Amino acid sequence: MSVLFAAALAVVSAAAAMQDPAVPPAPPEVIAVLPAENLSGAEAPMDAIQAALRVALQDRGLELLPEENLAGFMNRQRLRYVGGLATEMGRALRAETGAMAVLVSSVDLFEQDDPPRFALTARLVTTGEEPRIAWMDSAAATGDEKPGFLGLGHIADVGILEGRVVETLADSLAASLSTAPPAAIETEDVPRRYRPRSLYRAPADTPQAAPETTAADAAAAETPVTAPPPAGEPAPRRVAVLPFANDSTAKNAGDLVTLEMVRQARLVPGVEVIEPGVVREALLRAHLIQEEGLSLPQADLVRLLLEADLVLFGDVSLYVEAWAGEPEPEVDFSARVLSTRTRQAVCAALSHARGDDGAWFFGLRRVPTARLLTARLARGFVAGCLDPAQEERP
Repeated sequence: MSVLFAAALAVVSAAAAMQDPAVPPAPPEVIAVLPAENLSGAEAPMDAIQAALRVALQDRGLELLPEENLAGFMNRQRLRYVGGLATEMGRALRAETGAMAVLVSSVDLFEQDDPPRFALTARLVTTGEEPRIAWMDSAAATGDEKPGFLGLGHIADVGILEGRVVETLADSLAASLSTAPPAAIETEDVPRRYRPRSLYRAPADTPQAAPETTAADAAAAETPVTAPPPAGEPAPRRVAVLPFANDSTAKNAGDLVTLEMVRQARLVPGVEVIEPGVVREALLRAHLIQEEGLSLPQADLVRLLLEADLVLFGDVSLYVEAWAGEPEPEVDFSARVLSTRTRQAVCAALSHARGDDGAWFFGLRRVPTARLLTARLARGFVAGCLDPAQEERP
């Protein structure tokens, strides 16, 4: 009787889950963990970090695609770029391996000298008809973050930091895939020191005629022109974050700011951020090279290729990481948001901050790394330009 009761309960629960829209979708059956991309600019033990990440995910009950299966697929498809997932590659991965999602990760900061520093960013991308970001998070730790009384809390081993960061991200991913209702995202005020130093925001968007799409344009984009969504709930604004140009002396600074813009924009209600691998694929296919911003013809092409409502792009002019004995971390970038429908800039800003801005005695409120500083500046920009809840605030 107990077995029959359990089976009946399972059937009822499954039926309720299908009918209740508040129940989150089931987690992917198999996850392919791509090799992590090293954006730290330093030599890092990538194999060890990758192994630790896999163990942490398996400890939380997630089923991972065997490494040999993924290696075989990458060899057959000649897959070398691991910083994102393109559309065709996602379809092939699901068809050949059965993987329902891909974990894309990057080591953003690695320093093993005292004080050590480590940062990791990861996102889960589905392998359906169009790759979509299902989860994204970032974590960072430094050895001198919480020294405590007489420096007893100081950490000198970067391996300890790696373990903490990996565990934090694994917990975050497991929580996002759990059957519990997702936690609501709370919109918080951004401290003034992390808001853009100068900000232009266009008035409320008014309907204007979109640029006509000719047959030649559609053929060049190799994509059909889709009809507008049916009336009802407003569709989420699709945002394409283009790779930021890097005019700083720090290697991969543009990639780091781009990733953080993607992560922060995903937190805005009513915004769908296009997977960076899909954006990269479209730019390569259209031979778009951004040397001095985005031109209007290029914006039209991005609209056709990606069906993006907004395009976010910019330039990193300063990215200074604070190593031992060096000055405070410092980040400076400019960013703009362009509406592909009106072909006009809806927001433009200059952002700059140092790690000791607003710090108190004994380094309280000090931001120890440029990676964390970038996260707070990106949050300030996104809140000012994309978040409707922030529009009425001074």
